[in-house]
Amino acid sequence: MSATGVVLIIAGGLLAAVFLAGLIVLFVLLMARVFGGKSGGWRKLADRYPSQGAPRGKLFARETIQIGVVTYKRMVTAGVADEGLYLSVWRRVALIPWREVVGVGRAVLYWQSVPMLVIGEPPVATVAVSLKLFEEIQKHLPPGLLSQAADGRMQ
Repeated sequence: MSATGVVLIIAGGLLAAVFLAGLIVLFVLLMARVFGGKSGGWRKLADRYPSQGAPRGKLFARETIQIGVVTYKRMVTAGVADEGLYLSVWRRVALIPWREVVGVGRAVLYWQSVPMLVIGEPPVATVAVSLKLFEEIQKHLPPGLLSQAADGRMQ
C-alpha cells in the first residue's frame, strides 16, 4: 500500500469520526431543546415572567433547581428580592412576582425532600428549590401558603 493510500484511509477515518461527533452534538442539543424547553416549564416561566435585568436581591449562584421534570444542576442563579424571585438559566432571566407563588409543597430532588413552589394560576410550572434558598424565599411568602404546606394540604 502506498503512502497516498494510507493518508486517504486516515483522512476517511478522521472524517467519519468528525461526522459521528457532530451527530452526537446535534442529538444532545436536540434533547436539551425538547426536554429543557417543553417538559420542564422553564420556557413558560421565562416567557410569562420576563426580566431584562440581572438577578437582584440576595443572590444564590450555581443552585440546583427542578422546574417541572427537568433538573438544572448547579447552573441557576437565583435572586430573592422584594419584587419577587429571580431565576437565571442560560443567560435568560425570569422574575416571578411573589403574588404568583400560589402553593407550596414537597418534591424529591436527588433523594432529598425539598420545598416546591407552584407558580401561576392556572399553574405555569412547579419549581423545587434547595432548603437554603427556600429559607430566604419563605420570608416573602404569605403566611397562609406556609401554613398549608405545614398542614400537608399542599402536595
